[in-house]
Amino acid sequence: MSSRSPVISVIGSLNVDLVTRTPRVPVGGETLTAESFNIGWGGKGANQAVACARLSRTQQQALEGEKSDVEVRMVGAVGDDEFHSGFLKALQADGLNTNSIKILEGKKTGVAVITVETGTGENRIMFCPGANYEVEEKDLVDADASVALFQLELPLKVVLHNMRVARRKGVETIINPAPAVPLPDEAYQGLGHLIVNETEAAILSGIENPANWNEVAAIFIARGVRNVIITLGGEGVFYKTAKQQSESQDGHIVPARKVKVVDTTAAGDTFAGAYTVSVARWKAMSHGTDFELDVAIAHANRAASMTVQKAGAQSSIPWADEVPGP
Repeated sequence: MSSRSPVISVIGSLNVDLVTRTPRVPVGGETLTAESFNIGWGGKGANQAVACARLSRTQQQALEGEKSDVEVRMVGAVGDDEFHSGFLKALQADGLNTNSIKILEGKKTGVAVITVETGTGENRIMFCPGANYEVEEKDLVDADASVALFQLELPLKVVLHNMRVARRKGVETIINPAPAVPLPDEAYQGLGHLIVNETEAAILSGIENPANWNEVAAIFIARGVRNVIITLGGEGVFYKTAKQQSESQDGHIVPARKVKVVDTTAAGDTFAGAYTVSVARWKAMSHGTDFELDVAIAHANRAASMTVQKAGAQSSIPWADEVPGP
């Protein structure tokens, strides 16, 4: 792979999803026969890494073993348990570089035990972070990376340290701060791209009931963010740039595609992955040209619209050729 090829480092979580579907949740002391049980690969970090890998090449290219023009590196940790081997093979099958995933001796891979009531669709989740919380606070961003993508399912000190490292190395930085917790001001200073949903935007901005999204975006831009992207579910995506703010312009909304929604799991991760691929290609080949933010968001929106039409997490993430054109 040439030195000009984009490299995405996804620094985040790897979880195994243990999903039981049942007509109802049993009461204390009761044994109930479930409808189904499945093991899936998840975690916001791994989901977004898979999205980056799939949305940078076609399914045919994957079947033929052809490499993408974008290298995607998953950085994180799993345990030396019964899950890690299958997990790594699944990521590699999607084209991911897994060399930076540590297999921690004596530790367990992160697990989410999920019970879904098929009658109501409600779920109950018990999450055990396992090896994710054993990731060390040290430099994890490679100097040749075009983009570093973060979430908040690793220890916060690890995320903040590596955001500083990415900034120091001149690596374009994207964060999807989920699950949302208040972040120190330093997290926003010099941040290229902030991707949040409505709930995360409210928590992080401190505005619970915003009159409009421009005032929320203005807070993040004042803290040092260049591009603020707020996903609004069925209402589409709002975005605003620091340049628009300086010129007293309002942000824009890209409408959502109207599709039949089956399962919203991993839709946000698909959006983040598709957007990150666009940023990585621009970063590697821009030669001083401006990033076409509206084009990248529209494409990410279309990719996410494909994910919600299928059940499951990583299994529902589309390949590049499955995303409809503008």
